[in-house]
Order: sequence, then C-alpha cells, then structure tokens
Amino acid sequence: MTSSTSSPDTGAARGAILARLRQSAPSQPLPVPSLAAYHAGPFGRGRLGARIDPAALIGPFEAAARGWRADLRHATPADWSAVVRTVLAEHGARRVAVGRGPAADPGFMAALAEVEACRFDRPLEHWKTELFDRIDAGLTTARAGIADTGTLLLRPGPDEPRTLSLVPPLHVAVLRASDLFASLPAAIAAQDLATTGMPTNLVLVTGPSKTADIQQVLAFGAHGPKALVIVLVNDLEVSL
Repeated sequence: MTSSTSSPDTGAARGAILARLRQSAPSQPLPVPSLAAYHAGPFGRGRLGARIDPAALIGPFEAAARGWRADLRHATPADWSAVVRTVLAEHGARRVAVGRGPAADPGFMAALAEVEACRFDRPLEHWKTELFDRIDAGLTTARAGIADTGTLLLRPGPDEPRTLSLVPPLHVAVLRASDLFASLPAAIAAQDLATTGMPTNLVLVTGPSKTADIQQVLAFGAHGPKALVIVLVNDLEVSL
C-alpha cells in the first residue's frame, strides 16, 4: 500500500508576508549615502581631484601583481605582440581562445601568428567541451589596472566573453599603462558607466585562480587559470 502526500498550500502565507513588507516600505526613497569619506581615504586614492599620473603607478602595480603570483611582462606598443608570442611559447600554449573583437585587431593576430587561434564567436554550448578540454590559454584585453592591489578590471561582452579569463589554464591579459589607476573607485569612475551603460558584469582579476577552502591551505588553479600573465604595454613614453 502506498500513500501520497501533497505539498501544503503556502500561497496565503506568502501573500501575507509580502503585504506586510509592502506596508512597511518607506514612503519616500531613502537618501543616497555619501561616499566622500571613502573616496578621500586610503582605499579611494585618485577618485577625487586630479588623476594620479599612471607612470607613477607602474611600479606599485607590478609589485602588487607579483605579490599575488601574477607574471608581469613589460612591452612597448611596437613589440607587445612579440612579447605575447614569447609568453605563449614558454607555456607551451598551442590552442588559444580569443574574443571576436581582439581577433579583428592586427596586433592580436600578430600575437597569435604561431598558434592556433580559436575565436570565441559562437554560443558557449556549441563548443563547451572543446573550450574546457582542448584550449591551452585565453587571451584578453584589460580595461584598467588597479595599482593598490595589482588587479585587472575586465569588461566582458559579446566581443570578449568573460569565459576567456575564467576557464583556460593560462590567462594572458594585455593592459596599457595609460589605463592604470590607483584604486578601484578611480578605475570604476574612468569607465564612464553613466554614458556607456551598465554592463552585465565587470570582472576583477587578482592573480591566478586560488582557494583556501580545504584546511585553509592556499591552492592555485582550483577553479580557473593556474597562471596569469599580464603584458603591460608602456604607451606613456617613459623609461622603466
């Protein structure tokens, strides 16, 4: 003999809860909190007043990035493609995924001249197995670098999906020195989101993938790239 039970009807209870929440909602919008104190503090450097010279941020950014086990390579506008080729060769990367935006850039095509470039120009479900199993590296641009933490700011979109920086075992990111900012608030403000529109997401990359979930032991590459290489293109005409 079997018996069946049906789930209780919770519609009335949920309706009562939602009604009470609506009744307790403020009649006027809450005031927007002021972030001036945060922006004026040590974690908001460069957000208020004149922008901090990016040339002065190259050293701090490199030190912070290397502190998180990122590999940073210096390059110039004339040789950055060759630097990327060297990085890929050193890591034995033969199949490299790149977004359709960079894939149309001559510099990126030169950087991928000696490998098999795989354009990410189709839905993920159409090549998920290939991406996870056969791609050696993902090559992306970076919209900004944050000197305080050695962090890259990526703005993914249809032309450069975020998967490129999250799945392949090696992530190579090209960053211009002119896009260096002292802090996260300064970097976010420079994106001019009010004009360009809020993206579906922004990706902050600080070193390769890492976790300390198991016995508080730091492990790299547990759920993302095992290595991050930043190719910093000095477009500021300053000597290092």
